[in-house]
Amino acid sequence: MPYQTDKRPHLGCAALALVLSIIFVVLSPIGPIFVYGWLVPVIDPLIPRPDDVPWRAEAVYNWKGSGLVWYWEDEVEDGCARWWAANHLDEPVRGLTVFEGGENCDDGERVMDRSSTDQHTTFGSVAHEWPYKNCSFVLSGATISRHLAQVTQLKNAIETSAQKNLLDEMYAEIRQVELQGLEARQYGCALAQDKTKSVSSNTPEPTKSIGSER
Repeated sequence: MPYQTDKRPHLGCAALALVLSIIFVVLSPIGPIFVYGWLVPVIDPLIPRPDDVPWRAEAVYNWKGSGLVWYWEDEVEDGCARWWAANHLDEPVRGLTVFEGGENCDDGERVMDRSSTDQHTTFGSVAHEWPYKNCSFVLSGATISRHLAQVTQLKNAIETSAQKNLLDEMYAEIRQVELQGLEARQYGCALAQDKTKSVSSNTPEPTKSIGSER
């Protein structure tokens, strides 16, 4: 009778070697670049969330940016709001982008954006080149009223201080847009920093009005 070896110990050793290899790659410097991107969504339910991040949030890993980032969305008037949460230099960072014109955030156009690390809210999605000068558009009165309603709607639906503080800052800026006007920024426009500036000043007229028909 031929002698037969038991293959189970060999399979166990192979499985252990595979697990150790995966752990080595994950913990190595190349882990964040080649592994975390697909691994984080898989183990999403097991990753502890910050207190202000809801369970419906989805985790992704951005090795070029803030690392582990949580995203979740809320409906707002005539649009969609996308929140994100991350840590930068061990400090919590929160951000919000509002989209309009689509059935969801991915299909819409960005109309407002702010993060807790910025000192201003960005309006619109028109890019500007350096040196930044006058904003290439204005916000209509109807658009300003709609943005205020969107921020209020979000404030009424959340309970965490970090998000409320960000929304309070956005609300205060939106209320000043008609008085102070907008100035160009790289990825949109922001509230003009010159307190004496107004939309009726002698600056060149913007080329179009954003949201004037809504």
